[in-house]
Amino acid sequence: MTHTRNDQRGRAAIADAASAFGADFVSGLDPSTAGTLRDPNNFGKKWRTVREDLGVPEVTTHSFRKTVATLIDDEGLSARIGADHLGHTHVSMTQDRYMDRGRVHPQVAELLDRTIKNDE
Repeated sequence: MTHTRNDQRGRAAIADAASAFGADFVSGLDPSTAGTLRDPNNFGKKWRTVREDLGVPEVTTHSFRKTVATLIDDEGLSARIGADHLGHTHVSMTQDRYMDRGRVHPQVAELLDRTIKNDE
């Protein structure tokens, strides 16, 4: 699995924030309980006050978006689910900007092997 350095730091920062500040802080990463987007200014302000304490000043709120998108991708959830969660109208935005590329997919090799064997 390929993850960017900021994505790895974002994952660590989520865990650190959860243990240091509780679930109320981390819940700001997800949609509200009503399913609507949280006010980014409220979360951003809160994040700026704690990221220095966590030792990750370079991890921005956008790093969290990438981390969440990577978690969705790693879990095998669809790009549509990722787009819905991130608030993208177009699935292509999620795929182009947030989902990993350059992965090795053994399923493709297996498919090609089966196809070649069936043709023989």
